[in-house]
Amino acid sequence: MFKVLFRLWLSQKRRSFSWRTFIAGAILTLYFIVLVVAVFFGLREQLAAATIPFELAAIVPALAVSLGISDLIIKLLWRRSPVEMDDYLRTRPIGQRMWARFILFDTCMGFLQWILPCGIAFIAALFMPLWTAPLVLLLAYSISVVNAVFQNCWRRAPGNEWTLPLVPAYMLWLVLTWAVAIGCFVVVGLAGDDPSTPVQQSSVVWSVLLFSALLLLVNGLAVYALQSYFCRLRNHNEEEHAPVVVSARQLGEVSVWSIEWTQIMRSKRLRMGVIAMAVLFLLNTYMQQSSTIQNDFGGVNIMLLFGIAFPSIIVAQWVLGVEANYFSGVWTKPWSVEGILRRKFIFLCGMCVVMALLILPCVVFMGMNFWTWLATLLFGCGVFVLPFMATCLYSSRMDMFSSAFFNYQGGNKQLNFFSFIMFVPMAIYFASYFLLPQPWSHVVVGGLGLVALLLHRRYIHWVASLWFRRRYEIMERWLSE
Repeated sequence: MFKVLFRLWLSQKRRSFSWRTFIAGAILTLYFIVLVVAVFFGLREQLAAATIPFELAAIVPALAVSLGISDLIIKLLWRRSPVEMDDYLRTRPIGQRMWARFILFDTCMGFLQWILPCGIAFIAALFMPLWTAPLVLLLAYSISVVNAVFQNCWRRAPGNEWTLPLVPAYMLWLVLTWAVAIGCFVVVGLAGDDPSTPVQQSSVVWSVLLFSALLLLVNGLAVYALQSYFCRLRNHNEEEHAPVVVSARQLGEVSVWSIEWTQIMRSKRLRMGVIAMAVLFLLNTYMQQSSTIQNDFGGVNIMLLFGIAFPSIIVAQWVLGVEANYFSGVWTKPWSVEGILRRKFIFLCGMCVVMALLILPCVVFMGMNFWTWLATLLFGCGVFVLPFMATCLYSSRMDMFSSAFFNYQGGNKQLNFFSFIMFVPMAIYFASYFLLPQPWSHVVVGGLGLVALLLHRRYIHWVASLWFRRRYEIMERWLSE
């Protein structure tokens, strides 16, 4: 049966192979190699003249262990490998242990398990002795496999009683790996403390090899323990005493609010866009606040508007793009188009408020003006986000479960042209703070945002009336996509 699973796995990989993704990955890899090589040749003379007080080979285990947290974050954001059998496989004589071995095989062969190890091994080959490169690759790969198996267990766990034990186990594994890495560095450092006895290269090599073997042993035991735990996990359909469903979700339990939350949590395209833009602009806002560039713009942080409102823009540009996938079901509910748009706008304003609260430490600890923060929040909700509600007139079906990388599905020329409308409120915002004194700029920016919020019902009513006039044309376009 494992051979059958392997043939199915090969067929699936061949069908899902995309030249576009392969070329994009090759280009990014080439950029990474060129960047690292350029940095190496730029620093080669400085590195040759510098005196490093320890052997670089001593940091090999620590270099591999340092990738653990970042590798886990990458997997949580992008890795979506299967952990349960499909229905047609459940009818085959495939045991749980055989399925667990197949999942482990798929995990070890996964693309994400090789990205960071190969990159860090390439850097080690340039800046460290050549023999450390394959060792770094092996250690980093073992760290990546442990993270992937941990994610498999986390996704398959049926409830909190099975999920919670994974957290202390993972923390214990992190402590052990860092203890091994620091131990290698300490032992090699102690070998070079006596200046009268020069460090033997063989002692450094054997110390690094010994602690690397110990780290591989710890990672191997972690994989074995997690894989055994994975075999014991069952979903509710496989339990001997499965819970009996006594009620189903009624129509009243489904609302336009649940649609907003669900489409972001379940749509890979929206989820990754919102998370990426939120992290990017939050970091830029904090970095900009700690610098002095904002003094050239009337004391305002030039990233503040993007930090508050841009994640909402990611969702607002697809106002009805998600609903277009199942509009036949949505329009059978007792919801008007105006009600959907109004609640969607309130939801986007809530996202702006959450982002503003994340930026609030800049006001408390980093000297940001509170009135600038408040005026920007009002302006972002009322003037920056509100106009994008009109994109419902041009929305196309959006592919919810594919990546946004090089993916233009759901876009069209009208939508792309309409996206340039964001430059109008941006010009008003920066011109107000650049040309007017700060009190008056607060009044203008905050006043415009407040007026737009007071008039949002009329604006959304006008947009909904336009949509209602074109409803047959829009729905026919959705059906043909």
